Amino acid sequence: MATQPGGVLIGIDSGGSYVKAAAFDLDSGLVVVEGLHVPASHPAPGHNERDPEALWKATAGVVRRVVGQVPGAANRIVAVGVTAHGNGLYLVDASGAPTHAAIQASDTRARAIVRRWERDGVPDRLRATIWNGIWPGQPGPILAWLAEHEPEALESSSAALMCGDYLRARMTGQIHAELTTASCNGLFDSAARTYSAAALDAYGIGRWVGLLPEVAQPTDIVGVITAAAAEATGLPEGVPVVAGVVDNVGLHLGAGVLDGSRIVVGAGTWSINQLLVPEGEMTMAGPLGRVEPYAACLAIPEPMAMLIEASATSASTLGWVLHNATRGLAAEAEAVGENVFAYALAQVASRPRRIDTPMFLPYLDGARDEPTARGGWVGLSSWCDDTDLVAATVEGICFEHRRHVERLSRGTDRVVPLRLAGGASRSKIWAQLFADVTARPVEVSPLAELGAAGAAVVAGAATGHFSSLRDGVAQLNPTQRTLEPDPAGVEFRARRFQTYSRWAHALESSPWPQEDS
Repeated sequence: MATQPGGVLIGIDSGGSYVKAAAFDLDSGLVVVEGLHVPASHPAPGHNERDPEALWKATAGVVRRVVGQVPGAANRIVAVGVTAHGNGLYLVDASGAPTHAAIQASDTRARAIVRRWERDGVPDRLRATIWNGIWPGQPGPILAWLAEHEPEALESSSAALMCGDYLRARMTGQIHAELTTASCNGLFDSAARTYSAAALDAYGIGRWVGLLPEVAQPTDIVGVITAAAAEATGLPEGVPVVAGVVDNVGLHLGAGVLDGSRIVVGAGTWSINQLLVPEGEMTMAGPLGRVEPYAACLAIPEPMAMLIEASATSASTLGWVLHNATRGLAAEAEAVGENVFAYALAQVASRPRRIDTPMFLPYLDGARDEPTARGGWVGLSSWCDDTDLVAATVEGICFEHRRHVERLSRGTDRVVPLRLAGGASRSKIWAQLFADVTARPVEVSPLAELGAAGAAVVAGAATGHFSSLRDGVAQLNPTQRTLEPDPAGVEFRARRFQTYSRWAHALESSPWPQEDS
């Protein structure tokens, strides 16, 4: 496909908490980003839902706002790309309208079902086919739970979608799944590029296979903006909408990593750590078996696959600490008119290194292998203050990322640099700590919303406005800043990490008592 002249690309990135939209003006280089929080509801213990209508209205709203900030955008938009979180479940009717509250990937209502499958050896039998472990927030367990408890919800629905599929359906009126998203949801045979009959049978949901839609390729144009979507979003009617990718792949593309030369680290709500490997190596004798990743999926450019190591232990934990446990620093920052995060990190950097300062285990919402693990500070003394607690927090977050990175490293024979994204990447102090803790160079992009950029790269390549994915990355995110590990910092953090690892093992091996629900 010949490269088309410039215009404006829209990238949409819908995560578990926020939806963001970015407009990329290919003529002027202007980038405009807007985002909105979409709250969750918890109608019962373990139930984590969102209102799909509220999500659509928030998405339409942020798109309308970015369109309004780019001169002449309404007549120059050439394509829309979507990236969104995987897993969870969005039930819709034949037009794409929701028939049930959106069940989120963090939902745990199906945990008893998953435990039953684990006792029966289902995850071990399926790993080589579906690539992923099995956990309650995947669509398979959710469908099984609904079949037991709310079968009428399934009977009244036409399709079971993921988040990105749902947003595309609202924009186009067309219903499709998308390949990279489908391949990480525990229902898909990635090698065969189709839904896994073995998984559907093991989950006992074979009768609902008709809810699983046709799977589109990431660069397929799956429809165009309808009149109703145009009115809601400010996008011109008829603009092509591209299938896009799951947010892990969108982050990788936006970060400018198209091969296994970098591990991409996303330090935001979750600790996300990702490595691309050739798809042909995704076997139990290869990286899939050596790493046994938290998740895995097909990726682009083909033929690549992605190993994903993740846990809910990253940069958002600092926000909880500053707002709930160390309010003194927040008050000081407010008094001098500074951003609380920047102020707190500057205070941390001003302290000399001490081997005996406290440590923080960031398991506020569980550890990778033990959802009931709980975190906290260890090694507290009467001389500790807020800055000591915050220093332990940012270090502990880095240590937990290191554990994921070391696991991922079993999938490659090289020591590769990290490319850092997310909230932590906006602080040079914190990025340097990542370099020292992992003993690897850390590369940081000046572009803030990498997921939306990845969606725009796919949309531009699909419609011929970029000659390739690599060309799109070169245009939207061409530069990186590199921070090298400091030898003295590496030695100090290595000694601390040995102690941290012992505490982490102890907490992961001692589940915290849970209230019966």
